[in-house]
Amino acid sequence: MDTREMRKEAKALLLRAQEVLKDGDVEQVDRLHDDAKAKMELATRIEKSEEKVKALYGDFNQPMNEVPIASKDVEKYNPDDTTKRTKADYKPQTWVKGLPAMAQPMWVQEQMGDNVKDYARFQRDTFLKWMKAPSEVAFQMSATPDEKKAMQEDTDAEGGFFVPEEFVNQVVHDPGVPGGRLRPYCNVIRVASKDGYIPSLASATWAAIAEEAAYSDQTPTVGQIAFSLEKSGGLVKVTRELLEDSAINLPAMLSQIFQEAAGRFEDVGIISGNGTTQYAGIMGASPDDYTMANATSVVAADLTGIYFTLEEQFRSNASWIMKSAIASLITSIASTAAGVHAISNLTDAPADFILGRPNVMSDTANGLGATITATERIALFGDLKQYVIFDRAGFSIRRNDSLYQENDQIGFFASRRGDGQLTLASAFKMCRAAAS
Repeated sequence: MDTREMRKEAKALLLRAQEVLKDGDVEQVDRLHDDAKAKMELATRIEKSEEKVKALYGDFNQPMNEVPIASKDVEKYNPDDTTKRTKADYKPQTWVKGLPAMAQPMWVQEQMGDNVKDYARFQRDTFLKWMKAPSEVAFQMSATPDEKKAMQEDTDAEGGFFVPEEFVNQVVHDPGVPGGRLRPYCNVIRVASKDGYIPSLASATWAAIAEEAAYSDQTPTVGQIAFSLEKSGGLVKVTRELLEDSAINLPAMLSQIFQEAAGRFEDVGIISGNGTTQYAGIMGASPDDYTMANATSVVAADLTGIYFTLEEQFRSNASWIMKSAIASLITSIASTAAGVHAISNLTDAPADFILGRPNVMSDTANGLGATITATERIALFGDLKQYVIFDRAGFSIRRNDSLYQENDQIGFFASRRGDGQLTLASAFKMCRAAAS
């Protein structure tokens, strides 16, 4: 017997009871309620009986031999299924505790077992259903017990539900100033606690030792880089008409909007954050300045100068950070006269690389100048892998159906928690215009 049909019939009876209640026929409402309850209870008993039968049948078909599949675990193994049964629930070592399957990083989802992948797909489908429901109440009334469980599993501590990783990765549009330009170059770490630290260790020295001479004590300095997660977020109001339009991939659209805004906020924090309500910015760590030759213009010698003043161990992984307007000035060096040219032809993408190192053009209000004036800080050059972003998790989204009801809108609130810290100020140089 199909228990899903029985549950649908029970739901239909409850909906009928709601309609009858408007007419004041209490006796019929009671009958409909009792019929619906009976169908639900019968469906539950049938499902439990089916599970018992399946479990007993499985025991009869299990072989007697046992094969160890993990250091702490011994499972019964059926040689006929080529280990699929024993591996279906596999969670890799990179599994992030506290996150549901659908919100795990994509490289984790690629390695997890088939059962876990199937459950992640079910969670994504349920998340889509929740997102497009007319209201939270409507979702709770129509959701199956499994769907309710999927949406309650590993919910964010602040309320709301984690966004599936693949929804965040989808690109729908890119309005405004692009964000998230610096994150791919930084060192991103997922953490499970609000506060913590990563250890730091200075280098040791190595020297010749004469025969029978003692080793010199060169104990490197041990320190730590502390982090403290802060919450940031945003709000988008959506009309009910948009929710009802099934052609719109609303989770992808909202996730992209939030991702863009969060990326802009993060880029500003990485470069010039105040360390309290934002990340601790690179500029706040006061990296050494390289003073340009002129107060209002840039020349080729400025670029080679800052390149070679950066310590050599950081050059191989270094990147430039500047606004597009400054990159345009650099690209135009000697473009109308003989001499050193920044670009050799007009077929290559200009300023994507400067002196062989990537140039990240960040046009947010990040503290770097867009024009060259006396003592203006116009660019950073250094190893962004020495900047660590601490992520608690990805986005979480919650909805409010009543706050903007007057305008027939629904509010979607997105938030995430993280921190950013520079590990070595010596890994960067600041390019500053000369004094007038």
